Amino acid sequence: MQSQLFRDFDAFAESVRDVESKMMLRNPKRRIWSISHVDLPSIHVQLGRLGSGNIAQGELRSDGYLIYMPLTDACEYSVNGTVLDKNSFAILEPGCEFCVSTKVEHDWCAATFPTHMFGDLVEPTSGSEQKTVRVSRANRQLANQFRTAVGQIMTIAANCSQFESAPASKSAAAELLKVASVVVGQRQAGGPKQQGRPRLQRQEIIRRSKELLEQRDGQRVRIEQLAAAAEVSERTLRTAFSEYFGVGPVRYLQLRQLHQVHRALRAADPAAVSVSDVLVAHGEWEFSRFASRYRRLFGELPSQTLRTNGR
Repeated sequence: MQSQLFRDFDAFAESVRDVESKMMLRNPKRRIWSISHVDLPSIHVQLGRLGSGNIAQGELRSDGYLIYMPLTDACEYSVNGTVLDKNSFAILEPGCEFCVSTKVEHDWCAATFPTHMFGDLVEPTSGSEQKTVRVSRANRQLANQFRTAVGQIMTIAANCSQFESAPASKSAAAELLKVASVVVGQRQAGGPKQQGRPRLQRQEIIRRSKELLEQRDGQRVRIEQLAAAAEVSERTLRTAFSEYFGVGPVRYLQLRQLHQVHRALRAADPAAVSVSDVLVAHGEWEFSRFASRYRRLFGELPSQTLRTNGR
């Protein structure tokens, strides 16, 4: 078992396995993030504990299914715009794109299974077929079985250093797979209300918006530019972002810029670059207001980030 405790959110984000993702920090309450990994035969189990909310976007690896489950009652979890009930699961298909959004501190667990382990339960997909994220209908009994299995695996792995290589790990893997097979076979829950718009249209709005953001990586983007790229009104854009990311486009763009500056400051040479240089390069000119937002999110001023990097 590998367990790590982080005071740095970016380091925590890099420790999450089985996905290629970018994470943005939201509303930090406790600046502590931790993750535990257990490797069973062919199955990888993760337990994350976050002292903040976050927005995680990315893609699952192409050779396995990932089952994601919330563990905190007092937090709303949203996956690709669909809210997870505390007794629901998000089933990520191989190679799918995903967005997990949470507002406050929370815990989660996940298990990744090679596709072949589900046998005839899943149908093979062609290379051109779109991979999806499904949210299951709430099932308290099944949710309790999954939570209990993961909890027991984490506990015994923490107390027995030989567990992952011992015969008992095979038994644990078989039990977890039994529950996971039922989860994967569950019906999908109903999606969020679309306020008169079909689901596909919201997905297209997000797709076009993400394309523009990728093209302008490292640059400041305005809400009117996003709306123009998506070919919708700003009001429609706000609805789509709130449903999918859990925040409106203004807040999303603000978080994006804050994280871009944070990464740039950490990569900069303080002997050659000033905070002002980094801020103006990212389209920011209201230095004091930006510094206040930056400190609320990262717990330090931009100048402290730059100085720390130079030590």
